[in-house]
Amino acid sequence: MSEKGTRWRPLELLSAYLPAALSVLLGACLYITFSVGQWRSLDVPSWDLAIFTEAAKSYSHFQAPIVPVKGPGYNLLGDHFHPILVLLGPIYRFFPSGLTLLVVQDLLIAVSAWPLVRLATKQAGWLLASIIGIGYVTAWGFQGAVSSQFHEIAFALPMLAWASAAFVEGRWVATMAWSAPLVLVKEDLGLTIMMIGLILSWRGRDSIKSFAYPLFFAAFGVIAFVVTIKLLLPAFNASGTWAYSLDGSQGRGNVTLIERALWPSQKFGVIAMAVLGAGIIGLASPWFWVILPTIAWRFLGSVDYYWDWKHWHYNAILVPILLGALLDAHRRWSEREQSDISRGLGWVISRQRPFVATVALAIPCAAALITAPQLPMWKMTNPGFGAVSSRMAQVQEINSLIPENANVETDLTLLAYLIPDHEVYWVGSAKGVAVDYVVVDQHGAAWGDQKNVEAVSYAQGAHPGSTYKLIYNSGGFQVAQRVN
Repeated sequence: MSEKGTRWRPLELLSAYLPAALSVLLGACLYITFSVGQWRSLDVPSWDLAIFTEAAKSYSHFQAPIVPVKGPGYNLLGDHFHPILVLLGPIYRFFPSGLTLLVVQDLLIAVSAWPLVRLATKQAGWLLASIIGIGYVTAWGFQGAVSSQFHEIAFALPMLAWASAAFVEGRWVATMAWSAPLVLVKEDLGLTIMMIGLILSWRGRDSIKSFAYPLFFAAFGVIAFVVTIKLLLPAFNASGTWAYSLDGSQGRGNVTLIERALWPSQKFGVIAMAVLGAGIIGLASPWFWVILPTIAWRFLGSVDYYWDWKHWHYNAILVPILLGALLDAHRRWSEREQSDISRGLGWVISRQRPFVATVALAIPCAAALITAPQLPMWKMTNPGFGAVSSRMAQVQEINSLIPENANVETDLTLLAYLIPDHEVYWVGSAKGVAVDYVVVDQHGAAWGDQKNVEAVSYAQGAHPGSTYKLIYNSGGFQVAQRVN
């Protein structure tokens, strides 16, 4: 073909790959910037980062994930089943910091954009794909996950993104291959695998092989779920049970299943954002219903964090599924209708479907734009966001004051910051342990309405028989050292 074809090929390659590459870059830069700013400003929303940092520290030394933050000798594999976190060990070995886990999560989110935006480029061209990529990497579920800091669910996002793209392209084996490792991420994802298997079986119902094999895959998901919650988790848990439950009756009174699922109205925010995330037309794709197990255990549960659409990590897993459903519906609606409809209103509607499908692709991005002021990344517009906290000097002094490998009990603020060099307990979790040091943040949120908690009085009250003395008092931080 001649020179013309050769001349234009680089531009074709650029337009084919540039939207996906820019989406990944945008997601990585946005979220890493936020995470670094959060870390520098001592913004600590929960103890999750500390828990996973201790697990990564243990894995980096080829040890079981013992997490003193949750109690002496607590094996984290008895909390949730996430053996995939062993992959954090080598990374943490080279970069021993809680910030390392935040960056890993940011990169996992960003990379998950690649297969879906590449697919969007094939289906809709580079311009629409670029819009889709922006909407995807700034999605509500991802922002909440990054803001609430590291969680194991981050490892599921690339898997689900590649599985979603494979489903849209009709590659059933690839869909199952990308989905199967979800059982190593979190125990409830076995139910997600079950749903994927059932959907693949439905799509392949015209062929015995395409119908049967996905049913075996669905059975694999159910078996993995049951084995995990009945055998594996109890085996690692000190109490010999699964620490969590799908029973949502606690604190809900005598209500029906439907009432539990739909009340309170806070849950409608999640439903609305899921519908918009699928571009509305995504509801016509069976892939949309892959979100059902996740939505079910959350809505039937009794923890109000599960129902929130703005914060926490619970919505992150929905985002790649929803975009996959949108792209699946777009592909089908964009194909020319080869049906018997040839007249009347049915023909008119059929003719409008490609246009509607194209418009629908922009809906997730529009939703991201409209809701942006309500979501965590909006903090980055505040003057001084990401500036180093004036208290960071005290954090460094405390870290150097406490000897390496000493055991420390502390509240929320410094949990993750002290873990790399010390064995760290959450206040109240060090029962039966005569901790060497107690660190109190008198300005911290962990103490609720209590004001100016004294490190020495807390330490001696929490550890009868031990005597402590105050060795540091600056910037609202106090350090008490055990002297007997």
